[in-house]
Amino acid sequence: MGYTGPTVPSPESGNAAFWSYGYVPSLALGVIGVITFIAVAGPHLWFFVKIRGTRSVHGLLFFTAIIEALGYGARIYTHRKPFGGMSFLIGIFLIQIALILLTAAMYKSIQRLTKYTPEGRHMSPIRPRSMLVLFVILDVVWALMQVAGQYYYAAAEGAEITGAEAMFTLGMSTLIFLAGNVLQAITIIIVSIFAFVIYRRSTRIINTALANNKDIDNYPLIHPALTQVFITFGLFFVRLIMRIAEGAQGAYGYAATHEVFFGIFEYLLIILILILWAARPLKNFLPLNQTATTNSTHEDVERTAELGRNESQVEEEKA
Repeated sequence: MGYTGPTVPSPESGNAAFWSYGYVPSLALGVIGVITFIAVAGPHLWFFVKIRGTRSVHGLLFFTAIIEALGYGARIYTHRKPFGGMSFLIGIFLIQIALILLTAAMYKSIQRLTKYTPEGRHMSPIRPRSMLVLFVILDVVWALMQVAGQYYYAAAEGAEITGAEAMFTLGMSTLIFLAGNVLQAITIIIVSIFAFVIYRRSTRIINTALANNKDIDNYPLIHPALTQVFITFGLFFVRLIMRIAEGAQGAYGYAATHEVFFGIFEYLLIILILILWAARPLKNFLPLNQTATTNSTHEDVERTAELGRNESQVEEEKA
């Protein structure tokens, strides 16, 4: 009796010669991804439309969720056509681009916190806007390197099967992918250090304001907000470490070819971040209900900051 078990159909003409993901993407995970990311996009859309002062942050998070949903939609298509090279490229590209918007939202959150803090510009090691632009540009470069590394690895693997000539070897493609993840992880560490400096400096500003009987309601809840940013960076960093481990093992090693790791370290961590910022939106940490600062209040703020600097100088001289 001949073989009657499951068979893998041959790829159609024009498709890849093998499964680009290393497995057939799960239909269940794809559907769950689409539904949950669209669902979590709802609160961010509401904050984007209704709450002034945080629209840029929640707008970025809203588009993060929508683009993630589209990326998981591409994975559903790849489930039906596992040899589809274009759907593979679209899927990894969309999911990676969405994460650029996610990190940009975190950088923007830090910038908004410093803006709403009297004399907040003195808290950041560099200008908050410059920090935002610099690290967003770096994230774009690192993300494109990761997408390119995955794509070129798949192309090189297919070239070995078909006998064609690939643009990059398997080893070089892996190095490109690893470099993108390592450099992005380093960027997250640097931004976290900057955020920690802001956290420490904000303590002095708030303590000075309290000592001078200033209305603390005019100050953002910067410590809880930055703690939430640190949690976000921590979850994102864990994701990057897992991707680095996958790349070091090989794009078609055990971790990369078992979708459970993708589900835990890619889907679950990112959806948790979006849920966290939907449950505890940026508006909860900013004094958005306070009236606009008048010129006299600005002068008070300057005097408060000057007192803080003078106190620091006296303490340094005593030391």
